[in-house]
Amino acid sequence: MNLVSCTSCGQENPGGARFCSGCGVSLLTQNANHNGLTPGTWLRDRYIIRRPLGQGGFSRTYSAEDTGRFNELVTLKELTPTNQGTYALQKAEELFQREAAMLHKLQHPQIPRFWEFFRQEKRLFLVQDYIEGKTYHSLLEERIAQGQTFSEAEIIKLLQQLLPVLSYLHSLGVIHRDISPDNIICRNQDKLPVLIDLGGVTQISQKVATAVASSQNSTPSIGGTRLGKIGYAPDEQLRLGIAAPHSDLYALGVTALVLMTGKPPQQLIDLETMQWDWETYVRLSPFLTGIFKRMLATQPVERFQSADELLQQLETRSSVAPTQLHPRFTQNDPPANYTPATPTNNSGSGNIFDASVTVPKEIQGWNWGAFFLPGFWCIPNRVWIGLLAWTDFSLITVLFTFGMTWPIMAVILGVKGNEWAWKSRRWQSVKDFKRHQRMWAIAGFFIAAAILLIASLVVLGILALGVSSMGGMGGMGGSGD
Repeated sequence: MNLVSCTSCGQENPGGARFCSGCGVSLLTQNANHNGLTPGTWLRDRYIIRRPLGQGGFSRTYSAEDTGRFNELVTLKELTPTNQGTYALQKAEELFQREAAMLHKLQHPQIPRFWEFFRQEKRLFLVQDYIEGKTYHSLLEERIAQGQTFSEAEIIKLLQQLLPVLSYLHSLGVIHRDISPDNIICRNQDKLPVLIDLGGVTQISQKVATAVASSQNSTPSIGGTRLGKIGYAPDEQLRLGIAAPHSDLYALGVTALVLMTGKPPQQLIDLETMQWDWETYVRLSPFLTGIFKRMLATQPVERFQSADELLQQLETRSSVAPTQLHPRFTQNDPPANYTPATPTNNSGSGNIFDASVTVPKEIQGWNWGAFFLPGFWCIPNRVWIGLLAWTDFSLITVLFTFGMTWPIMAVILGVKGNEWAWKSRRWQSVKDFKRHQRMWAIAGFFIAAAILLIASLVVLGILALGVSSMGGMGGMGGSGD
């Protein structure tokens, strides 16, 4: 019979024993060594370690069986802070409790469900669903071995499948902050991408390190939690700890380019100018090229500000051009057999009543410029129906309109102005359209305010004059008596 020695008292116990017969200490975790947990190790009298899945700078990941749920497979993440002191562990456990409430709220089919966290001796663990599949990092390595990478069509599909997940996270105020090919799994069951490692363990480790450092130094720490992979995370996130939805979209853009080029981020940047140089390795359609340039803009304000905004851009695209890889491409070599994608900007392609022209959702809504100045706004926007507003200024037609045409057109153009202007005039982009309408709204507001002020002053002047006249007549009556 196999015997297991207790590391606490030295007592030998049967191999299947869970507790030491000499001192009563649990034997379930004594199979664990300093570097990690070995297969067969029991945790919390419930989880059985099956195999290691991976190891990062602050955590280790294992596949385990949950005997409390019909031996279902789960993923166990072990926090491995560099500082193993009592204060560090207490601080980590405190932060884990805060993170657990947030992680438990996440209910999305493409995010592993969080079940619980627990502390066993000096180890902290987080339990999540196990996702059967391969990471996109592994899938890329397999393709590179075959001389292939991901195509433009595949990447657009991947973006369309992942952006709703990011939109869900961002709506809850959760920023992933660590998007990369090894944190996205292609699930075997339905081939959908699953976003893993939301930074919970790593973020806690970083915060613990900051808290411990702050407690040991008189100077407090400055800035937020710096989290993210070099090359994937934007500069402001790595240096200052500033993270927002657009920083997740930046990392997603880098991830997509890595999958299409097969090159690490460091090889996609010109080291002399520190500008992205991925077009040296892959030629994309003009549409997707513009998308990536905006996702990877240096200034955060120039990027897409939400996953929904980017998803809308992708969904309005009518066709996908094939990706063209040319690792030996130089500026002197013209790209061969390249067919540009069909433009998605359909503005100016119909009249105002043409239902076949699709109007982007992001420009639909009330138009203040058309409401304030319908007779003027309609001319540069080529919505000629708005000229009817001027009929109120004709002595002949005013008898039939009773002076109501202008306000009626103001309301109609306020409701339909954006849609009609998009259909009747060619615009460079949605951004250009919105900028133009914003200028009209500002101008209309100030003109309307000025007219209202002048009218108020005129009314007040008339009232003052009337009061003065009545006072003068009263004085004349009194002198007559």
